[in-house]
Amino acid sequence: MSLFGLIALAFGWSAALWLLATALCTLKPSPRMAQAIWRGAAALMFAPFLASAFMPGLTQVAAQALPDLPVMDALTVQSDAVFVEESTTEFRIPSVATLVLWALVAGWFVRAVCWAVGQARLQRLKQTSRPVIRPVRHWADAIGLRRVPDVRVIPRGAPFLAGIVRPVVFIPAALISKQHTPQIIVHELVHLKRGDLLTRPFDRMVADIFWFSPFAWAMRERLDYWREAIVDEETAELTGDRIAYARALTQVARLARPALILPVAAFTLKKEGTLKMRLTQLLSETHHRPKRLGLAVAAALALATPLALAQGSLIRGAAALPTDAVTYSHAVLDKAKLTSAFGVRKHPVSGELKQHQGVDLAEEEGKPIYAPTSAIVTRAEMTNGYGNLVEIAAGETVLRFGQLKDIKVSLGESVSAGTVIGSLGQSGQATGPHLHLEVWRAGQAVDPMAEPGLILADSLFITTNSGAKVPQPPAAPVPDAAPKPASIPAAPLAPIKRDVAFEEIRGEVGGCEVIANWADTREKSAVWLARLDASKAENKLAGLSLNANWTPEAVNHPRPSYPADAAKKRLSGGCMVLFDLGADGVPQNTLAECTDPVFESSAAALKGATFKPLTNKAGKPVDVKGIIYPMEFCIA
Repeated sequence: MSLFGLIALAFGWSAALWLLATALCTLKPSPRMAQAIWRGAAALMFAPFLASAFMPGLTQVAAQALPDLPVMDALTVQSDAVFVEESTTEFRIPSVATLVLWALVAGWFVRAVCWAVGQARLQRLKQTSRPVIRPVRHWADAIGLRRVPDVRVIPRGAPFLAGIVRPVVFIPAALISKQHTPQIIVHELVHLKRGDLLTRPFDRMVADIFWFSPFAWAMRERLDYWREAIVDEETAELTGDRIAYARALTQVARLARPALILPVAAFTLKKEGTLKMRLTQLLSETHHRPKRLGLAVAAALALATPLALAQGSLIRGAAALPTDAVTYSHAVLDKAKLTSAFGVRKHPVSGELKQHQGVDLAEEEGKPIYAPTSAIVTRAEMTNGYGNLVEIAAGETVLRFGQLKDIKVSLGESVSAGTVIGSLGQSGQATGPHLHLEVWRAGQAVDPMAEPGLILADSLFITTNSGAKVPQPPAAPVPDAAPKPASIPAAPLAPIKRDVAFEEIRGEVGGCEVIANWADTREKSAVWLARLDASKAENKLAGLSLNANWTPEAVNHPRPSYPADAAKKRLSGGCMVLFDLGADGVPQNTLAECTDPVFESSAAALKGATFKPLTNKAGKPVDVKGIIYPMEFCIA
């Protein structure tokens, strides 16, 4: 179920529970029974979400049939030296689900800030209080308290009880010497005896978590009211005079309205009208009907409990409900290389043209594979073509993950975005470890790269022979050309110098086959020749006698980025890189000359390249000058 759906469910469920509890309270329950009813309603708010952890999903989507002849192609392994990295810099408007999540988290953050501010105010108020000697031992003994709390005076506000470890009764200065002070102290002692310091935070939690529902706030107010109504009744019985206690309530409400929002239960409630309700409850002779009320409560529980469990099943299985759009919020892999794209291609084994129904993502065996969205597992089994296969369904969208090394989920299990469903492997028809990913909607295979919001990998490299469309950077805006004065003719543009030998070959051969011909026929620059002559002299001076075509053994091959401008024009090219090799095996002082200048910066970087250093007769690594290394940039 989407986040918006969960919020809507919580809103509707809170409204139903509020109406049910309100209807039960029309039967005139006692304050204790009324508090139990509202506490039950608040607890049932959490029931559907707790039930979803163990209840089976109501909706199970049947697995779609696999093709009779799986079209799982063998993985085409390509050199690390030729790939492009997918990158996008454009801003995307967050999805509705993301905006709803941000709003939900913002509400919880505001509630946490309000609580922290209240705690800070409470501590400051405690620091301004001063002790006072009041005879409270006899009242504590009458109530049954083993430990007598202290009594302190605060400058202003309403009386309240605070401190779980060391409880203290705080009374404002305006009331400490009044005749109704004993009733106020007994009221707070009754709170202490009942354990309201511990239960009040749980009573108020329903509004903190479900802050978006006004019915949750109404439950919180009802719990506050009935807690005070119970204490009013017990205090009046202990003091023996309901009229005197009612006068004490009125006097406190007149002289000591709460001045600050504090995380405590004040003697008087802030909401207007509650004082009249408390006085009416205290002074009226209400005839309770426990038998009729008990039957009504039992009927309400019999109705609400299965509804809560049904909602839990709905939450667990709602990922399989039909929906037009799927929200993706997690990448399938942490990093990967896309080696084969969606569409018709030549099978790497049979050579036949076949429809590739998904994409192949190569990565080290055993890497975790994540569910990109909330869904239900509709297949988790070993197959002939797909190997270990996991299929998940989110509405009408079905995702298949093939070639898994192992499976981490089971049939019918609900998964959320980010759940590890298996690890990358080569369990089916494959020549190397990779993930075969398919996306199906309404029985038709769709291109995973074109699926809105689906992230194949947080770090994705697209190999140039994968058949995938190379991502193009956004076109730079073309500035308006300023008009030139008519009297000054525009200077003719100098012709762009190109390698004639390469141009002649390129029209006949094409692709990467031009490289060998270009390397033999290219015209070396003066800088290249001078650098090469100087390198030979330095090597000779160092006592090194090297073959002209000697190239060191590569420990890590270069991993250049395919230039975006070249990819946009679908240019293939070749480069010769001249560099010095240090004793640490790292290339230095690189110089690149290419068939097209667009490749020179990427080739000269020799990104990620390390080589086995040359050693002398004593086995010590030495520096070598003027090593020539060929590179290719090819798009078929």
